[in-house]
Amino acid sequence: MRVLSALLLALIVRAAPAQQRGIPADPFPLGGASLRVSVLTFGPGDAVFERFGHNALRITDLASGVDLAYNWGMFSFGDPQFLARFLSGDTRYWVEAFPSSWLIEAYIGQDREVHEQVLALTVEQRTAIAALVTHDALPENKHYRYDYFLDNCSTRLRDALDAVLGGSLRRRFSVLPTPRSFRSESVRLLTPAGLAQAGVDLALGPKADVPITAWESMFIPMRLRDYLRDVTVPGADAAPIPLVATEERIYRANRAPEPIEHHGLAIGGWGPILGVWMLLLAPLGASGRRRTRIPAAVVAALWYGLTGLIGLILVGMWFGSAHQFWYRNLNLLLVSPIGLFAAVPVTRAILRGAATPLARWLLVALLAQGALAFILSFAGPQSLGGPLWLILPAHLGITITVWRHLSVGGQAKARGAAITEAA
Repeated sequence: MRVLSALLLALIVRAAPAQQRGIPADPFPLGGASLRVSVLTFGPGDAVFERFGHNALRITDLASGVDLAYNWGMFSFGDPQFLARFLSGDTRYWVEAFPSSWLIEAYIGQDREVHEQVLALTVEQRTAIAALVTHDALPENKHYRYDYFLDNCSTRLRDALDAVLGGSLRRRFSVLPTPRSFRSESVRLLTPAGLAQAGVDLALGPKADVPITAWESMFIPMRLRDYLRDVTVPGADAAPIPLVATEERIYRANRAPEPIEHHGLAIGGWGPILGVWMLLLAPLGASGRRRTRIPAAVVAALWYGLTGLIGLILVGMWFGSAHQFWYRNLNLLLVSPIGLFAAVPVTRAILRGAATPLARWLLVALLAQGALAFILSFAGPQSLGGPLWLILPAHLGITITVWRHLSVGGQAKARGAAITEAA
């Protein structure tokens, strides 16, 4: 019931115009003297797109009672062009203000952690940030081109704070290196969603493995929250004081905490298991071939068809999208479109016990690509460890199985020819 009520509340929030939500056209006419500015950080949720957390900028007018949370994470699956925009890299998100209590209750209803950090901004800074976000939330200004890593709900909030702080956040954190990358952060946070985690790891190219700065890592709302705790600003007597004046955990979630470290793919262990299972379809003799011939042919068709289709999608993502982190993806060595061309001839080769030259060349090409991926995993520009452990054992297993069927089939045909000749 809690999740259902939260979803209904979210639908109401999205559907209701600003005036119906009690938001005045000029929400903060009294200026910064009566304003309190805070950052709301919401922990990971259940859906894949919720695993990265969320945040919003809360502005409360203590004199008038207006209390709004500005949310840069608005999008609509109902947009008739949503899928096309998403795949092409032209995803349209927007910023919108909601009564803070509504937004907080929605996330509590989803059992997501809620933190609030009240900021020690000057009157001028509070006035400036209120003017900035109300301007950005106007219908003609609110939309922006969303980017997973470079321009999302958290980076928009970060940039708004940086603007009123005179660029001090960027100056400090853009030169602070971290051991993290966009890939490692994505894989870490998607740990509970194994298939989605593997899909993201396969989709990202080498640019996602470049070490990121603390400034860049603030694309994760929880990272932004943590770094704000270390920021100081000049106080009334010019002495440095913490930017975060007070911090409160409004709600403690009853779910597993956010994963702290990147430990590889959650379903990575299935790679060796799948490889061994495929090896069980490799016959030792003629009787074994008769028993495993059809299952092995079905598995080969499914495996090469599936990996080839994934590879074709990766090629489309590379050449047909503006998402630069999908480009030059070396995972194409593991899930190659060549698999689509190999599925039928290799299946026929298993059933007949003999391969055409085309089938042999396709098998060699796929195996060579896997070997190259293994070599590049040690010194290449892209982190291939997760996909390699997931995909390569199955490639090796099915290749050995195909070779055994061809070998045993060839031996059987040779014996049959010898008997015919002797007769």
